[in-house]
Amino acid sequence: MRVDAQGEREIRARLVVGADGKDSAVAKYARVPVRQYENARFGYLAHFRNLPLHGGIGQTWFLEPDMAYAFPNDDGVTVIAVLPDKKRLPAFREDLEGSFAALVRALPEAPPIDSAERITKIIGLVDYPLHSRKPTAPGLALIGDAALTGDPLWGVGCGWALESAQWLAEAVAPAAAGHGSLDKSLMRYARRHRRRLRGHQYLAADFATARPFNPVERLVFSAAARDASVARHMHLFASRLIGPLQFLNPAALAKASLVNIKHRRSAASPPHLSHTRS
Repeated sequence: MRVDAQGEREIRARLVVGADGKDSAVAKYARVPVRQYENARFGYLAHFRNLPLHGGIGQTWFLEPDMAYAFPNDDGVTVIAVLPDKKRLPAFREDLEGSFAALVRALPEAPPIDSAERITKIIGLVDYPLHSRKPTAPGLALIGDAALTGDPLWGVGCGWALESAQWLAEAVAPAAAGHGSLDKSLMRYARRHRRRLRGHQYLAADFATARPFNPVERLVFSAAARDASVARHMHLFASRLIGPLQFLNPAALAKASLVNIKHRRSAASPPHLSHTRS
């Protein structure tokens, strides 16, 4: 470390870690290029007390293209979030509270917000693009949102930040202790980062366009609303605990197809008539 006559301080290190978020100054100073993907949804949320949820568990609504969430939080508080298509933004902002409440009330099996107590303001983000950067450069590693900023719709940013920090620590620990090459360690980290997150980010960026559901999404989303095992499988993917290939494995798609076939047959069957003998 040295300080020049102007009082500016220079610190040299073998490795600099950028953990400073989606607008990473470290990445900018290092001139790491960034790829940006438009997010065609905006989001608002609020916290409520005394708001029971159907089944007592968190809920998600895929409304094509709008989204909504209801999540239990600590101390009897429930978070309600809505993520509509940006085309609705001008009208939505004209009456934020009315628009927020109207969207929630219109949800299937809607949370009863009118009988609950809203304990926070309605807050949100109207523009939150997705970012991707190469996670390494010579003597530099990026973790968390500095390397990859996902869609807040999926709520996985904190998890990815912790995971990427662990991957980096595991990759560079031997080199930091004087065993092995730092450059090779960074290459291992970059490969693991790409292998674990690139597929997720690709799908998230595609879904962030607010396009209509594709046939596979329509199949699995509808089956998840009708069957607990398909819902658990979708939860694992939406939480990014399994990858796209595991999510779309043949057995899972066959299960979703069977669930929907049974549902259609049940809906088409005439009501059962009971008979009595005299």
